[in-house]
Amino acid sequence: MSGHDDCRFRDDVGPWVLGALAEPDAAAFATHLEACDDCRREVAELQVVADVLPMAAPQVLPPPELKSRIMSVVNAEAELLRAAGPEADRVPTPAKRERVGRFGWLGRLRPVPAAALASAILAVGVVAGVLATGGGESTTTIRGTGPSGAQVALAVRDDEHGQLKLEHMPAPPDGRVYQVWLVSGQDSPRPTHALFSVSEDGSASIDIPESLKGTDQVLVSDEPPGGSPAPTGKVVAGAKLS
Repeated sequence: MSGHDDCRFRDDVGPWVLGALAEPDAAAFATHLEACDDCRREVAELQVVADVLPMAAPQVLPPPELKSRIMSVVNAEAELLRAAGPEADRVPTPAKRERVGRFGWLGRLRPVPAAALASAILAVGVVAGVLATGGGESTTTIRGTGPSGAQVALAVRDDEHGQLKLEHMPAPPDGRVYQVWLVSGQDSPRPTHALFSVSEDGSASIDIPESLKGTDQVLVSDEPPGGSPAPTGKVVAGAKLS
């Protein structure tokens, strides 16, 4: 077992990158980072993914009635909270920190008041509905190529944006991430903001924020954290659009 596997702060890396680590755990982890090379390296790798998350979803213009739908439910939730009394929206006192396994950090995320949580859940549900139903777009799925045993597919929508789906894909080399490239004809590969790794079972689903218009191939190579302006690593997967 490596030294980092023994590090008691290892489970704090994810919440730290997301800004969701509660005090005093955040202060303790900040102090720990000054002395732990392994945690600093893992934070740097995860930060790459966190930085591109806002660009991963295509922009969709919400319908005019969206605001009224959200506010009507928020107002209904507020009425329920008022009827339940002042204790309903009170944040409970945090329990003493204990290490409860690999995903124990979930219990240490910053507590959210009930009204804010209800509004956030509602907003996510409404936006998901808009993305799923708005425009009635169709999708074409193209089977790609990858390492032995891996499954690669590229889903291309009518709006000329796409999503790369991988299964049984090996993880990138240590200190590297995967980056998606677009190729048109004989031109050099164009970098995208799609940087990712894969889960423990080798799966990943990556939205490509750049348009696929005029693109003949989509490629994947391993690159340094933060990506590269031109490929530096080995091309490990890809799909041909034409």
